[in-house]
Amino acid sequence: MIFKKIDRYISWAFLSRFLGGAGLLGVLYVTFDLLKQLEDLQGTNLASTLPKMASYYTYVIALFLSDITPALILMAAGMALVSMVRRRELLVLKATGTSIYRVVAPIFFWTLLINLAVFGFRETMGPQVTKKREILNRVLEKDVETRLLLRDDRFDRRIFVRKYNFSTGKMQDVSLLEFYRGERPKKLRRIVQADTARYEPDEGVISMETVEVRQFDRSGAVVGKKVFRPTERIQTALTPFDFLRAAQGEGESFSLAQSLPELYRLIRQQPEIPHFRVLFHLRLASFFSPFILLLIGIPCLVGFERSIRSRSLSVIITIVVAAGFYALSFVFASMGDTQSLPPALAGWFPSIAGGAAGLWLFESMLT
Repeated sequence: MIFKKIDRYISWAFLSRFLGGAGLLGVLYVTFDLLKQLEDLQGTNLASTLPKMASYYTYVIALFLSDITPALILMAAGMALVSMVRRRELLVLKATGTSIYRVVAPIFFWTLLINLAVFGFRETMGPQVTKKREILNRVLEKDVETRLLLRDDRFDRRIFVRKYNFSTGKMQDVSLLEFYRGERPKKLRRIVQADTARYEPDEGVISMETVEVRQFDRSGAVVGKKVFRPTERIQTALTPFDFLRAAQGEGESFSLAQSLPELYRLIRQQPEIPHFRVLFHLRLASFFSPFILLLIGIPCLVGFERSIRSRSLSVIITIVVAAGFYALSFVFASMGDTQSLPPALAGWFPSIAGGAAGLWLFESMLT
């Protein structure tokens, strides 16, 4: 397909606009976000902050562009085709017997490749990138969270933190409950309390200061007297994302940081939460979003006489189609979360309805 001259011409027209639009929107998004961050950056050590900011915006751009790829594809296709219409190129192709279906074939071909790459990124690297972005955002904003309850399942511990600073890793009023490992029901082994502590993720430890320790036997009775220590370093399997999850709860931000297999595992573990099932179906259906937007947008842009004559109308149509599809997906996802609709229907209905409308419009074009 891409070896014929017309295919190379249309491919370049589409890809140049797609890449240009991605670059422009990425720069604008980072610029506006950076302006919001300037207040938080005042008084910070730029030498240590700049590398974190560079990593943060790398993650931000990657996730932002992957989220808007369907709209970018529609915009690039619309700009390329409308430009061909204005230069009478599409009219010449039709006059020589070339169907508009054949003209747009390279656009669908590149859309498939781009979509496969984006979908692969979102399901492999995307969850980790999302976690790192959220954590770095908290660090840069110097967020302080209160009353965190963390689970360290590897060491059979529960940790309560009254106050935690994401930027410094400092904790205040820490209570650690450690259980005898591998026993059911759980039996308390010891309680470790500290006035202050610091989480050191690189070493995988919690460094406590002004420590009080109480031991218990398997019957629950106190063993000996309280032990006071100036410091104690406790090994932990906690990750920075565990602190973030404790602060946010297992809501939308947490579920977005999961791959499809991980979402399926959450559905099995917590079937009473409809959000995980809705998001699972919505993520599967999202693979078809770029094709649905093209099926609806291309006929509206170049398939009818009125839209062909009006450039402003074409731009408005592109915006309305993309915004309308995303709004419909959001509404149905919300209905699924509130159990007004079955999760599968809430996730798939916008794609099914949009695909059906797009196929009808595509067949109605002036070819």
